[in-house]
Amino acid sequence: MSLLTKIRILFSEDRQFRQFMLLCLFTLFNFCLVGVRLYYVDFNLASIQSSEDLFMLRGTTTFLFLIWNLFLAWIPYWLSLAVAPLYERKKSLLLTGGLLFVWLLFLPNAPYILTDLLHLRMRAPIPFWYDLMLLISFAWTGLLLGIISLYEVHRFIAKQWSGLAGWMIIITSIVLSGLGVYIGRFLRWNSWDIITQPFALLKDLLQILIEPQSFYGSGSIVIFAAFFLLSYLTFFSFSNDKY
Repeated sequence: MSLLTKIRILFSEDRQFRQFMLLCLFTLFNFCLVGVRLYYVDFNLASIQSSEDLFMLRGTTTFLFLIWNLFLAWIPYWLSLAVAPLYERKKSLLLTGGLLFVWLLFLPNAPYILTDLLHLRMRAPIPFWYDLMLLISFAWTGLLLGIISLYEVHRFIAKQWSGLAGWMIIITSIVLSGLGVYIGRFLRWNSWDIITQPFALLKDLLQILIEPQSFYGSGSIVIFAAFFLLSYLTFFSFSNDKY
């Protein structure tokens, strides 16, 4: 059997492989968009002397930060794929719960890329439509990574426990992701800060509870979570699963 035949069989019969390949194609497309943009703004690695130079070139955003953000969005996807194999191999609720906790910490990085649309503005010599498509493409890929990540965890929990448990965990994760997007975009915290700076992060989270009327706080959390939930429900409606 030729390699091409094996790939064709995997693509037609293995859902995870098919989704992985499509996500890789989207990621490659995104990298190409950034690469073409760097070419037209005359990006030169020899001129890079600091991180600021890396992300800004003569005042023109290079959008290289999108590659880092997309890398972070891949992390919850990879973790979600590891949950079921880990549980089947170790049969340890402690290890599986720990992996799910880490997955939850990184999950907001996937929908977070949607907020990078805030960087959209006219930047000569790049056409406005090009930057629009570049940002939408990265945002769409990040959102897909988050949705598929949720789906893998949902299937695992529903299979091991119950459909109700699966939906409860998924909805809770989506709400917390809305919170995560808010503290990442507006409060500028990272996923790993819960370990490196837990008390300072907790202080900011308590401030949100103290002032829930803040539109930037509770309003953005609700809107981000609602959009993520509706996106997931749309994706789930195309599956054959009945939970």
